[in-house]
Amino acid sequence: MTEDRREQVRPFLRAGEHLVAVCAYELGPGVPTPPEELLPPADPSALHRRIEAKLPRPLAQLVRSRVIDPRRSRPAAAAAAVDRLPDAVDQLGTRLMHGKSMEGGWQSAAGHFLISRAGARGSVTGVLAVTDRRWFGLSDVSHLWQSTPVMKEYWEVPRPAVAAVRAKPTGVLQRGRMDLEFTDGSWVALLASVPAQAVSFAEAAAHYR
Repeated sequence: MTEDRREQVRPFLRAGEHLVAVCAYELGPGVPTPPEELLPPADPSALHRRIEAKLPRPLAQLVRSRVIDPRRSRPAAAAAAVDRLPDAVDQLGTRLMHGKSMEGGWQSAAGHFLISRAGARGSVTGVLAVTDRRWFGLSDVSHLWQSTPVMKEYWEVPRPAVAAVRAKPTGVLQRGRMDLEFTDGSWVALLASVPAQAVSFAEAAAHYR
């Protein structure tokens, strides 16, 4: 557990909460991307908020409503489906090469984890933390011109909601592979950013089950 990851996690700890383990990670090869319609709208930019503040209240409410969300239109949905076809082909090839990368649908605990992560619209690398009370995930949502990471908590569940973290699962050869398994039977494949940390992270998390 590196000190810089501890520093990123520390502001998100609650009073009296004890950090057990933390690990920087990326999604495993072939993990599906949630459909755009399941994600919350992106946070408006500062410019957008300034413009909205100058609009009459009824018009501002209309702008904020989901009615004008282009993702809700049928043409947009059809275009999104076509755009996802190459991804589906890539995911099939990746699954044949690397094995299964997820179990459970978008309504499962694993699906909720991926939707929440994608909804943060942060960096490819995330931070997974487990405490004596809960699991939670952080994402760097800083802009390209910012040199200091801006961390955002995108997901949390009570500690008992995670059944296990299995490092080096049988049947796969990916370095740093960890399967995050939930008590509803769903799971998702992750890769520790530093492969050597996968086993120690899994062991530390299991010690407090």
